Amino acid sequence: MAVTEVMKRRGNIENAEEFTVAKRSLGTGLTAAGVTSSWTWSTTLLSSVTVAYVYGVAGSFFYAACNSTQIMIFSNLAIQTKRKAPNARTFLEIIRVRYGTVAHWSFMFFSLASNILVVSSILIGGAAAINSLTGMSVYASLWLLPLSVAAYTMRGGLRATILTDYLHTAIILIIILTFWFKVFASGSQIGSPGKMWDLLIEAAKRNDYSAPTSEGSYLTIRSLGALKFAILSILEYTGVVFLDNSFHQKGIAADPAAAVPGYVLGGLAWYAMPFTLATTMGIVAVALENTPAFPTYPRRMNAQEIGAGLALPYAAQTIAGKGGAGAVLVLMFMSCTSAISSQMIGVSTVLSYDVYKTYINKKATDQQVLRAGHWCVAGFAIFMAAFGTMLHGVKIDLGFIYNMTGIFTGSALPALVGTFFSSRQGALAATASIWTGFFAAVITWLTLAQRFSGEVTIASVGATDPCLYGCIAGIGAAAVVTIVISIFQNANYGWETLGAIRLTDDEGNDKDVAYEDPTYDPERLRKAAYIARAITLVLFLSLFIIWPLSMYGTAYKFSKKFFTGWVIVSLLWAFSSFFSVTIFPIIEGRHLLLSWAKALFGKGAKASHGDEFDHHRHQHRYDDSSDGVVEEKGGANVGAHAAPVYDGKKEDSF
Repeated sequence: MAVTEVMKRRGNIENAEEFTVAKRSLGTGLTAAGVTSSWTWSTTLLSSVTVAYVYGVAGSFFYAACNSTQIMIFSNLAIQTKRKAPNARTFLEIIRVRYGTVAHWSFMFFSLASNILVVSSILIGGAAAINSLTGMSVYASLWLLPLSVAAYTMRGGLRATILTDYLHTAIILIIILTFWFKVFASGSQIGSPGKMWDLLIEAAKRNDYSAPTSEGSYLTIRSLGALKFAILSILEYTGVVFLDNSFHQKGIAADPAAAVPGYVLGGLAWYAMPFTLATTMGIVAVALENTPAFPTYPRRMNAQEIGAGLALPYAAQTIAGKGGAGAVLVLMFMSCTSAISSQMIGVSTVLSYDVYKTYINKKATDQQVLRAGHWCVAGFAIFMAAFGTMLHGVKIDLGFIYNMTGIFTGSALPALVGTFFSSRQGALAATASIWTGFFAAVITWLTLAQRFSGEVTIASVGATDPCLYGCIAGIGAAAVVTIVISIFQNANYGWETLGAIRLTDDEGNDKDVAYEDPTYDPERLRKAAYIARAITLVLFLSLFIIWPLSMYGTAYKFSKKFFTGWVIVSLLWAFSSFFSVTIFPIIEGRHLLLSWAKALFGKGAKASHGDEFDHHRHQHRYDDSSDGVVEEKGGANVGAHAAPVYDGKKEDSF
């Protein structure tokens, strides 16, 4: 809120464009920090440590590998949005313009369902951890977390959210690094990677080699259960990222030159969050659960505690007592608030633009849309508090929500990819595929839960196998439907209507925010699209295929020397992430920070970075067929082939 006040003094006018997409001016560093923070849920921290507790090093490795690639893959969609529809505010606006009202509402349903499931997992996991650390009522946590986040989110919008996320990310990384040094470099119960290796060997013997890995070892990547978990995660959470409007917003908010490097840097930086934390705290829980300092001593953690994600708080209390508990409490608050704030902005933008302005009040002014966005933030906070209360009341835990999310997200993947990359896909193909895939996923999910467990209960439908096969069935069915329909009914879409999306001011005049930006270069964006594809392919093959599966195939068991190197790599990766998303944004934005400091003390001029583009009124229209500028003239689209302008009055009328 203080940062927002500084920006107001700097002349940063509060309007809907600033509230929702930060005037499309975020640099690479802040984009990376915002993306990293948005993807660092309490679920991330708790689940990664839990799977490391269950599977050993395989759990932390697969969790990081399978969940970091989605962000880098998404950079392809972010750059396509910049190319095809640079004036869009939400990805659902692109769906509506291309496919019409039915598809718009269909994709909106799954997008909002994804947001609800994400916030539910964050709240359920965070509240359970806070309860275990402090004894605070779970219901109180479920209400106070979203309501406290709503306060600053309503005040500052996306830019304040991202700047707050930046600070939260820095604090989370500092705590993760502190845990690492406490475990591996201090005179505590462990003190070195070599001692940890010895303790993990003893733990395997003590637990009768019962770990679901090769020969029950905690020091091998070979684990069929961990591999299934990884495949489920990468499928369902790719769908989450693609359907989550908050990720699209950060791509839209990024400066055109920052979109691809911001997402790639964010994905690489995020890798250290689960990898370093789980490699440290997950195996600490395994190694020290037979010591009196462990909260459950003398017994092991039970299924309910594991499902609630309590391995992290228990491990922290074991190595650092109340200090460790306090550190995890800060982790939970930082991760919950940063992720929830991004979700609130994403949902409020969808409801204010894609529902309120599109269907309820088509002539809404900028201030009316902004006011609607504020009300939507407050309403979503109250709804999620109530929804989380209901889930906790029926005893649905973090593990259940994590596994079943793919049922609601997987079926949208094929149609979303086609929306940004295929000219053949039409409204029928997109709409039919997402609903066919969803029903196929639900049928497969519930049928296999009955077959594998003999009953349909919360425990059986939340198991990994039925959720994995249901998610695969949803993606597969949706892909077959959209491909078949597109083959026999070629839409021959020309992309002109997306390029013609314009913003409308309070006087009803069309505004072209993107093309007025003198840094907008279609040729540069075309090259960036190819770069994004190449980077995505290389990193996906490296992080998810070559590196993990080669170690999986050999069933290699870590020697003491190899394990020491493994642990040191996790430390170096965390330091690299700290530089990427905390130090680099300061270096990159040093001039802006200096101007803010001057403004705060009344010495700066009042001209914001976002408003500097008002001095550059030349405009050029982008023709995707040639990837170049076809006409340029002061403030107007001209030429024989100029795309007609959206009049804001008729559905899909241009």
